[in-house]
Formats: sequence, C-alpha cells, structure tokens
Amino acid sequence: MSATSTAAPTRRHLLLAGAFGATALAGLGALAPAARAEEVWTEEFMTRAETHEGFLLDAMDDWQIENAKFIIAVIKGHELGEQAAVITLATAIVESWLRNYEPAVDLDSGGMFQQRPSMGWGSYDDVRHKKRAIDAFLGLGDHSEAPGLLQAVPDYENWEPGAAAQTVQVSAHPERYSEQVPAARTLWERYSDVAAYTD
Repeated sequence: MSATSTAAPTRRHLLLAGAFGATALAGLGALAPAARAEEVWTEEFMTRAETHEGFLLDAMDDWQIENAKFIIAVIKGHELGEQAAVITLATAIVESWLRNYEPAVDLDSGGMFQQRPSMGWGSYDDVRHKKRAIDAFLGLGDHSEAPGLLQAVPDYENWEPGAAAQTVQVSAHPERYSEQVPAARTLWERYSDVAAYTD
C-alpha cells in the first residue's frame, strides 16, 4: 500500500469515539494522524514513517498518542482486554517509542514492534503497516508466520506483562518491557474509553 494514500480501510474502520468527536478532531491541524471529517485512521496514518526518537509519557506528541489509541482500538476490536493492551503497548514503547519506524534499525527490523521479515513477521511493508504489525504481534495476522502473543503465551493473562512481551519478542534486553508496564497501564487508563473499533 502507498504510504501517501489517504483512503480509509475498506473492511473495518477504527473510530475515535467518546470525547473525540468531529469537532475535536477538526482542531488537530493539517498533520493530525486521524482523518478529521470521517473520524477514521487513514492509510497515510497506517503507513507513515515516524523516525523521531524518545518517549516521555507526559510529553507524547500527536502521533505517539494516536498510535497508543490505535493499539488500544485494535485490541478492543479483537475483544481482548487490558492485559493484552498493556503487553502490546509496553512492547511498542520499548521497540519504537510508539512510532512507526521506516528505516531498518536492527538488521531488517521495522515498524512499531521492530519486527523482522527474515524472522517470519511478514514483508517489509507488513511490518511497517500498523494494523498488520499489531495483528502479527497478537498472533492474529494471516501474513505472519512468527508466533504472536496468543500462540507464544496463550495464558498471558496470568503472566507478568513484561515477561509475556519478552516471550514474543525474544529481546537481548528482556528487562526493558517490565520497565514500561506502568506507562502502558497509564495509557490504557487514559484512552481505553476513547478508542473504539467498529466494523
């Protein structure tokens, strides 16, 4: 898919609900990640490269906030709950500071979860497409052969979130996921009532 296309997803729409109606979205400016009139995340949002570094919970920019909301919306759309969201958010914070990385940072890795095509996570474009990357991390992406959360940790609700994230990611720095669990839980608490997923 083109990184510059603004066509909305055709099968499913991820909507901003609650406090973020059309009026609020209209004030986000020309570069706002979510489409303002339709209240959907566009393909430009899905695929835009965001390569700035750094993560501070209370200094997140619009793209990081929208990515956090998007992750929560996808989790809710799959009828998964807080624990799955916390694991997924903590992973994305560690791997990309909640940004969609375009350049390969570690070998052929890319995207919000630094997934590697050579390790079965999908194509170059798949790992940089936010919806596909989240689905792959969860183990719900048909394009991915790597075991996601639901395969690697089927009882993840009983796990410490950082340990569950590490089981999926197999990182050389396993302690980093647990360090971001409090931030991930705060993001869930802030945005779980705002981000909504509908067919």
